[in-house]
Amino acid sequence: MKRTRIPLFSAFFMIYIFVSGGSFGIEEMVASSGPGLTLLLLLALPVIWALPMALIASELGSAIPDSGGFYVWTRRSLGRFWGFQAGWWWSLALLVDTSLYIVLSATYLQNQMGFSDGVYYALCWTIIAVCTIVNVRGIKVVAIGSTLFAVLIISPILVLAVIGIANWQFNPFTPMTPPDTNLLGTDGALIVGLSIGMWFYSGYESMSTLAGEIEEPQRIIPKALMLALPFVALMYVLPTIASLAAFGHWELFSVDGGDDTVSFVDIGHILGGTALGHALLASVVLGNLALYLDYMASGARPLQKLAEDGLLPRPLALLNDRFGTPVVALLLIAGVNAVLVIGPFQSLVIIDVLLMVASYALIFIAALRLRMREPGLVRPFKIPGGTYALAILIIPPLCLIAFMMSITVTDHSVSLWGLDRFNLLGLGVGWYGIAGLMALLSGPVLYPLLARDPDPAG
Repeated sequence: MKRTRIPLFSAFFMIYIFVSGGSFGIEEMVASSGPGLTLLLLLALPVIWALPMALIASELGSAIPDSGGFYVWTRRSLGRFWGFQAGWWWSLALLVDTSLYIVLSATYLQNQMGFSDGVYYALCWTIIAVCTIVNVRGIKVVAIGSTLFAVLIISPILVLAVIGIANWQFNPFTPMTPPDTNLLGTDGALIVGLSIGMWFYSGYESMSTLAGEIEEPQRIIPKALMLALPFVALMYVLPTIASLAAFGHWELFSVDGGDDTVSFVDIGHILGGTALGHALLASVVLGNLALYLDYMASGARPLQKLAEDGLLPRPLALLNDRFGTPVVALLLIAGVNAVLVIGPFQSLVIIDVLLMVASYALIFIAALRLRMREPGLVRPFKIPGGTYALAILIIPPLCLIAFMMSITVTDHSVSLWGLDRFNLLGLGVGWYGIAGLMALLSGPVLYPLLARDPDPAG
């Protein structure tokens, strides 16, 4: 596969977009969980959730710099079956998730400009087509686009942070949680904030899927990951503290920014005038476009590698002769996205989280097992402290994953035909749980149907 030189700062910006793509959406955390708890979660999750994945992605990415990233690590450590599950679950979630970025970008523009639904869909499909062409042309073009997007996204957020801190009036940490809201429970302040926060700090593994196309990935990717980790946290914490300290009224925070609510865009307009408000709106749109551009690139590589290993239809393994990119896998993602933007699929995002964290659990376990199975594997970047330290490192994120999966399976917020739960194995499983379990089981069910070729890895 063709390798391209990617500067460190370009890799850094790509990882920033994979994980963040901007600070918008935190408004929902503030309103649901309270300003104090939101800020505590934004400060704690980088350590107990994001840091373990960033360190593992750095270690395994430097030891096994193969296109396909986490799928290759999991297959090598846990075997072909579990490698397929990691790649399948992650890819299934990504197909829906990437479509949501297109919908959000087009919806923001439609709300501001008031164009028709016909223009809305034409815009969605145009975005998909342009991002596909950019991706087919190779990782270098994607990196250049990501760098430009990141600069445009970050600049107005920093301006908001500076103006907000300069106009400090309120204690941003009070109240800790909303009045009359319990901390735990299926709709508790902690659960809502934790769900959103874990999602905000996910994505550090995504850069690994491009390692096979980057020169010196063992050096570039770990450095970029370690730089991006604190930067992402700052880009979440600073505008949140600044907005709460200068504006207050945390109970009005919402991404909708309607008549009775405010988003970061509205707060920017209030504190910095029309120019800052428009700049922040552009940051919202560009953030979602950047997420789509980069995740299309990242999502195509595991699909291509699964097909190369005989676990998906062979055509998905084809590479473009000129640019060396997985053109058929990219076209598949574009085609699925073009269909999904038509229908109301947003509720599937909760199932996305279930699929994503299940694949993360396999990555954490694979890292530990690979330490035990292949202690002599050359690891240019190695997590210090030995195997026991690695085991301790992954305990908090694995506990968070188990917690998230349990509350998703037992969620009763959706009711159909008068039912909001089913009694399965003594558990009250809700509709999200049923759909999520079916999505997870699709991997084991499809594996024997797809794994007809012998394992090329032996």
